Amino acid sequence: MTHEALDSGKNSVPRPAANVPLVYVVILTWNGRDDTLECIKSASELRYPRYKILVVDNASTDGTLAAINTLFPALETVANPRNLGFAAGNNVGIRYALAHGADYVLLLNNDVVVDTHLLGELVAASQSRPDAGILVPKIYYFGEDKRIWSAGAQWRFFPPRVTMIGLGQEDGPAFNSPRQLEYATGCAMLIRRGVFEEVGLLDPDFFMYQEDYAFSYSVRKAGFNIAYVPSAVMWHKVSKSTGEDSPEKWYLWAQSIGTLYRKLYPRCYPIPLSLFVIWVILREMAKGKFRFMCPLASGLRRGLSNPHTYHKDS
Repeated sequence: MTHEALDSGKNSVPRPAANVPLVYVVILTWNGRDDTLECIKSASELRYPRYKILVVDNASTDGTLAAINTLFPALETVANPRNLGFAAGNNVGIRYALAHGADYVLLLNNDVVVDTHLLGELVAASQSRPDAGILVPKIYYFGEDKRIWSAGAQWRFFPPRVTMIGLGQEDGPAFNSPRQLEYATGCAMLIRRGVFEEVGLLDPDFFMYQEDYAFSYSVRKAGFNIAYVPSAVMWHKVSKSTGEDSPEKWYLWAQSIGTLYRKLYPRCYPIPLSLFVIWVILREMAKGKFRFMCPLASGLRRGLSNPHTYHKDS
């Protein structure tokens, strides 16, 4: 699907100038047909003159790809032979986008709905911030225009952990100013082509969760900055693929947590990781969530001992 040549008229997007950057919007999906179709619909209405949508399907079994081909026959799609996970699955789309001339890649979760001006705002901010390798929008909870899911992410000293800014808070002036970030969430990241050429792609050792934080760390280490663009907004349905509070999510989350600490802090990871894990265990036990302790322990053990095993069922 290309948006490079739309009809003129009162409500049309202007025909782009030759120097307008080409953006590939990469949407990764796995068994999320209805959410993916809603995401595609919102992405197809973006008010930006030069972008293409690419859907990468991680071997869905719920008819996602067939529905896309029926409802959006001109859409570019890639079908992976198996579920590669978030990082490796997105890498397929990133490679495709770069091979087809993308100046930027916008990674989108398939369970989001975007504002029509999101892409234009992100690209405009990028053009004025050549130092920014990644740009992220303000993200609300789906169905709640005033409650923040993420306004970027930062490192929290104690318990030592990357944490999202504004999580669960009502929107207000504190979240309306552009700022430089320490970390970006993979729910939505506009990434310059030069970042991939300098840093590489997402780390496939992360099957799901934390790959965005590891990538952010590598991007900043390479000398790029991460920018929060509050004028770009979207809505997130949150954890639709594994469930917000499921044993599967806890296993995968813990597996990636172990991998993240081991990779980012190879010489001293046991100390901050132990402090964080103890805090998580006490917090969840206080809520009576004892059933998540086993998947938490199993995931941590796998992440620390064998990071190349993406998933317990692989």
